[in-house]
Order: sequence, then structure tokens, then C-alpha cells
Amino acid sequence: MTIVSTANMTDATAAIVAEVGGSSSNQVDIMIGIGLVKDSEAVFFQYVGEDGNSQALMRDNGKPVTRIAPVRVTGLSVAEDIGEFKSTKLNLFVETQSGRTVMLTSGLQTIWSQCVLTGLMGMFANGTLDSLIAIDTWKGNSKMKPCFAAIRNNGVKQTSDSMYEDLAEARGNRDKARVEAIMRDAVAVLSETLTGVPADVIDVTEERAQVENDF
Repeated sequence: MTIVSTANMTDATAAIVAEVGGSSSNQVDIMIGIGLVKDSEAVFFQYVGEDGNSQALMRDNGKPVTRIAPVRVTGLSVAEDIGEFKSTKLNLFVETQSGRTVMLTSGLQTIWSQCVLTGLMGMFANGTLDSLIAIDTWKGNSKMKPCFAAIRNNGVKQTSDSMYEDLAEARGNRDKARVEAIMRDAVAVLSETLTGVPADVIDVTEERAQVENDF
């Protein structure tokens, strides 16, 4: 099990843990991966250095950070052919109340990404995409320990019933192509609503380099 204490974190990691974990501190921009270490209790991992290494985001008491809040969604993108396995990633950009940008990244078809986009599509339908939200994340109990997520607005869980049902049907049919199509459509709709332009395909490594240059 990989546990990283606050004392062993970089100043950048400690600052963002303080901000999204509920304490006040100086804030920095970082990139966060979801569920990168299956055997860790942590769900959020900060990318550090030039080699793609990561550190778990943990509280002072040794418990993992499981909520990022309050933040406002500012954009989404799909990154293609990432890493050794040529993965397709969802990049979610959120802004903290201090005006800092955090990028959360996960596989486009992961359960976490499906949960997040289903919640955001619910907010889109309600016309509340510009609201402050909380992103809650936890691990499931199955062998693969998938990460789940909930988007909450004023404490109320957000969802799109139609997208939830479409994804459930596609998963039930083991139709990965359909799942991906639903996810890409959602990213396009949300991105255009937030920025006025369709979603861009961005290389996540370029985003990482930009974040590190901002430290």
C-alpha cells in the first residue's frame, strides 16, 4: 500500500491538499491523476517531476483526500494516444476560489470519468454549469478497485438520467465503442457550453509541462 504523508510532499502538493481539502493555505496549479495506484487508499495523485511520477494526496491524519471543493468547471478536453498504452484521457479543468487551475485526468471510459460527465451533463440540463461544485471520489470494492465519483452542487448530487441509462445499457452490452461515443458527445457539449468552442484534443504531456513551468 502506497501512503504519502503530508510531511513528505512537495510544497505544491501540500498547498493544493490544504485548499481542496478544506484548509487555507497558499495555492498552486497542479495536475491530478485518478486512482493511479490500485493498492493505495488514495484516490487523487499529483503528477510531479518530468518522468510522470506521482504522489498521493493525503491529509495530515493520514487519510486520503476524497473531495475537491469548492471549484468551478472551466473546461474539458480529450487527450489521445497517451503513454505506453496509447490511452485516451479525459481532462477536466477546474478553477479554485483563489483563481488557480487544477487539471484532473483519467481514462475516458473509466467509471470515474463516466460518473463525472453524467453529473456535469445533469448540471448542463439544469443550466447550472457555472456553479461551484464538489467532486467526491471513492474506490469500489471489486477486484480492480475502480474509482467512482459524484458531482454535488450545494450538497445535492447532480446527474443526467438519460446519460446514466445510455451508459448502463452500453456497458451491459459490452459495447465499448458506444460508451466512448457517449463520452465524447458529452465532452463536446460541455466544452462548447463552457468555452463557446468544441472540445480540443490535447496531449496531456503538454499540459503537464505547462503546469510544472508555472510552479
